Amino acid sequence: MITVGKLLQQQRLKQNITLKKAEEQTRIRQRYLKAIETENWSMFTSRVYITGVIKTYASYLGIDPEKAMAYFRRDYERKEDVTFKKRLPSLQLLPETKKVFFGLLAAVFVFFAFYFGYQFNQYLSPPGIEIVSPEENVFRNRQKVTVIGKTEPESTVRIYNEELFPDDNGFFRYEFPLKKGLNTLQIEVTGPNGKKTVHVEEFMLE
Repeated sequence: MITVGKLLQQQRLKQNITLKKAEEQTRIRQRYLKAIETENWSMFTSRVYITGVIKTYASYLGIDPEKAMAYFRRDYERKEDVTFKKRLPSLQLLPETKKVFFGLLAAVFVFFAFYFGYQFNQYLSPPGIEIVSPEENVFRNRQKVTVIGKTEPESTVRIYNEELFPDDNGFFRYEFPLKKGLNTLQIEVTGPNGKKTVHVEEFMLE
């Protein structure tokens, strides 16, 4: 009497397919393919996993999965002493697949570790500041100079006793009056994390 194991084995041998080749193309280990062919159901954890392997193996060999399952149900229901393994084996993960999987897992872990490390460092760091304009610092016949700076958008800028709030792009503007000689402008920036940066600019009016 033909059984599901014999049906699958005969079809494999008819196509001159080795168990090793079937393993490579189905991603199911040889020992489980052999267990199906010999109907050694105790190699599996439950009927659900047997069903999955049979359907995959049958489709690979060009057999209607439902036909293979009909043979399996007929034979399986006669057995009452099938003992399954306690732990689910890794049916679909060959060594090469595991390497790729764990490699991707490690890459994702490194990415998130770097990202959160960067964010944490940004949180602890004082805000940066850049003076965009003016580019020169020596003037003649000027009563004041327009200072344009850039910092973090959510920072607070204090120049002398005046508070300035950067726009959405982090830019701020200040009209700095000049007097003859050296003029010192001190800019204090407080970031959203409470850290402060003090920047000093010097302008000369001749």
